[in-house]
Amino acid sequence: MLMYRKQFLSLVAILFAVNAICQSTNSSPYSRYAFGDIFGNSNAYYFGSGGLNIPMVNYNQVNFGNPATYSYLLRHKPIFSVGVKGKLIQLTTETDNQSTNYLGLSDFVMGLPIGKKGGAAFGIMPFSTVGYNMVDPGFDSHAGNYTYNYTGTGGVNKVFIGASRKLINRSFLAKTDSTKAKHESSLSIGTNAYYLFGTYSNTRGVDFEDFTYLDSRSEINTQVSDFMFDAGLYFHYRLKNKKKCINKAMMRKDSTIKANYRYFKRAFDFGAVGSLGSSLNAKRDNFVYTYRSTTLAEIFEDTISYVQNTDGILNLPTSFGFGAALIYDRFRIGAQLKMQDWSSYSEEFGNESIQDILNPSYEGAFGLEYQKSSDVTNQSNSTMSLGIYKLGFRYNKTPLQINNTDLIEVGMSFGMSLPMRFSGSSSMINFGVELGERGTTENNLIQERFVSARIGLTIMPGRFDNWFWKRKYD
Repeated sequence: MLMYRKQFLSLVAILFAVNAICQSTNSSPYSRYAFGDIFGNSNAYYFGSGGLNIPMVNYNQVNFGNPATYSYLLRHKPIFSVGVKGKLIQLTTETDNQSTNYLGLSDFVMGLPIGKKGGAAFGIMPFSTVGYNMVDPGFDSHAGNYTYNYTGTGGVNKVFIGASRKLINRSFLAKTDSTKAKHESSLSIGTNAYYLFGTYSNTRGVDFEDFTYLDSRSEINTQVSDFMFDAGLYFHYRLKNKKKCINKAMMRKDSTIKANYRYFKRAFDFGAVGSLGSSLNAKRDNFVYTYRSTTLAEIFEDTISYVQNTDGILNLPTSFGFGAALIYDRFRIGAQLKMQDWSSYSEEFGNESIQDILNPSYEGAFGLEYQKSSDVTNQSNSTMSLGIYKLGFRYNKTPLQINNTDLIEVGMSFGMSLPMRFSGSSSMINFGVELGERGTTENNLIQERFVSARIGLTIMPGRFDNWFWKRKYD
């Protein structure tokens, strides 16, 4: 009975997460273009180091930003990961400012090791979000005062499943390494398959102050439903551990005290990801009508145009990214670059082809991690000494250029990951915060200053609890 109760609660949790992710919201005037704001491909752990994840592997994290990393999950130790995102935004123009915020689930993922050289993952998360509400007042010598209204809601979500396998996996023991830690040289490849689904709406209209004029509105609803793919590569090389004396005073010739040494881990990691351009199937409804506004309600007047279920295609551009990281003792430092040519993005519905004026984009990220000790089995190590502390920076040249001004986004982030020692496993709780801004107030633009936060849990079986293990004795 207890087993069925746990299964039922797990199913309820999954359904709740799917519903919450599908209702993810946004609040940015710049989400009116193309799909809206594209959601980053990193969880709470990597968010704290600037989103740096292409050249990164952690045995207790599911790194869906590079599918080649799934094969590095620990054998018999599946991982369940869930994350929450929140954002506070201050919108500023040359004459006004306002604040907004939103909160929602960011990812719901499961990672599964497969054999000695493989791994897989599946989950659900947002792909893009649309959310804005803007007004632009004006005056006409004949019609008098009027107001343009622009609103957008909705977004696109993605369900994914991915797999990875190590092509090269060479391990050896260094004779000088007293810790007997394995040294490794490995190469892995992987791929993700995504199913994109969701609906987003863009509405624009004009309201006249003079009731003798009819107000008008155009409502466009776009429904996306199709598959896309990406692939990744990951290379890891661990150098011979470096021997270093902790107390050099012990090395004097006249000293009778034996010197203490510590062996520093040194490693190099490289990763690359990419996806070919995708043509996504979509349907679009377009409703244009007139109405009259009163102090109590809107009164519908006439339909100008109503076209339903127009088949179309959204052409996504090719993307590519690569990065490298170095590990030296307790530090890991890395950088990555992602590029996508949004100038080739277009929408085709019926005989109409729509192309937003977008430009090639690129995003660079730099990240630093520090961990004093990784030995969770040593009870003398405190929870804080086992924590991983992160710092990151990113620079994003977005595909938007408005009023001859490139829209630039920058962010400084920091994070912390702490082990859940009471669980008797390598489960972790991850925190990440980013301070940043996007855009400028020059040339009649809107500047966004924001504080983003992520909280995530990664849950693994206990130290002595191995899943998918065929025991010789019960």
